[in-house]
Amino acid sequence: MDMRNSTKAWGGLAKAFHWLSVLLLIAVWVAVTLHEEAAKDSVEYVKYIMLHKALGVSLGAFVVARLIWRSSNVTPTPLAAPAWQQKAASLVHAGLYLALLAMPITGMVMSQLAGKPVSWFGVFEFPQVLDVNKELAGQVKDLHEDVFWPLLVLLTLGHIAAAMFHQFILKDNLIKRMMP
Repeated sequence: MDMRNSTKAWGGLAKAFHWLSVLLLIAVWVAVTLHEEAAKDSVEYVKYIMLHKALGVSLGAFVVARLIWRSSNVTPTPLAAPAWQQKAASLVHAGLYLALLAMPITGMVMSQLAGKPVSWFGVFEFPQVLDVNKELAGQVKDLHEDVFWPLLVLLTLGHIAAAMFHQFILKDNLIKRMMP
C-alpha cells in the first residue's frame, strides 16, 4: 500500500491518521466520562482528568500533523455526487477539523486560566503562560463543553451517517476508500 494519496485512493498514512484520530477521540471521551463518574477529588478523579488532558493534547497535535500531511498531498477525486452533497461533505470535514482543534485549545486555555496543570502523561508539564482568571476560565469551559463538544458530536454523527448512506443506500464503496 502506498503511503501517499493519489487521485484515485487515500494513502496508507491518511488512512492511519483517520482511524487513529477515531481511537484517540474515543479515548479522550472515555477518560472524561470516567473522571465525571469518579468521586470528586479522589485519586481516580484526578487521574482521569489528567489522562483526558494528555490525550486531548495528543489529539490536538495529531490533528495538526494530519492537516500538514493532508495539505502536502493530493486528495482522491470525489465520487460522483450532486454539488450540494460535495459541498456538505466539505463543510462537515472542515467543521470536524475546526472542532478537533478547538477542543484541545479551549481545554488548554481553560486549564491555564484556572491555574490547573496540564501534563503530557507525566513526561512533562506545560508551563503556565496565562494569568489565572477563574471567571474567564468558566466562560472558556462553557465553550469547551457546551459549544465545541456538541458540535464535534453532531459533525461526527453526520459524518458516520453519510458514510453509512454511501455504503448501504448508494452502495458506492465510499467506506472502502478509507479502510486499511
